[in-house]
Amino acid sequence: MMVLYATDVSLYSAKVAIALEHKGAAYERRAPPGGTYRSAEYRAIVPAGTLPAIDDGGFVLSESDAIIEYVEETRRGPPLLPADPRARARARYASRIHDLRVEPRVRALFPFVGAPQGAPAEAALDALREAIAALPALIAPSPFAAGAAFGLGDCGWAPTFFLADRLAAALGAPAIRYDPAIRRWRDALDAVPAVRTVMAAYPGAVEAWIRSKIG
Repeated sequence: MMVLYATDVSLYSAKVAIALEHKGAAYERRAPPGGTYRSAEYRAIVPAGTLPAIDDGGFVLSESDAIIEYVEETRRGPPLLPADPRARARARYASRIHDLRVEPRVRALFPFVGAPQGAPAEAALDALREAIAALPALIAPSPFAAGAAFGLGDCGWAPTFFLADRLAAALGAPAIRYDPAIRRWRDALDAVPAVRTVMAAYPGAVEAWIRSKIG
């Protein structure tokens, strides 16, 4: 059975778990040996030392999109990429927008949780708000990122939107505003069984992490 190395609060771990659940792929979720992705034990398995990663019968792979596309090509189940070339390109594009433009701005807020607030925290929040405000011009969900079906371009967004909202609240900032098109997309994502399965546990993990930071 495929092993998924993941941590509970990792956005990219949640992204891959959603893809695996949607695909109906059998997998066993494990924490990285040694308790952290920085451990020597984990790096002996995954030289890149990043999360998530998979071990599929000795084939080790990291990086979320590479994992998802491998699963798409090796497992039966609902497709994660459309058949139409342009729709496939849109799915990959939406995933890259997530990975390169939005997720890093969410992650940039981590150091400010439980720390004194000031201009750097506000600047990081402004950058996140700017990235989310730009989404309607970059992605036109209908109702999903690449058209009528859920897929690669959607896998990372539900946990990222949730964490963005929760971090803004933890920092005492006003709620993030979402364009109506993005709110409809969020509603569509929340109705996907794979998203519901992963998101059933994700908020609790995030709350525990925030409490550990705030004290």
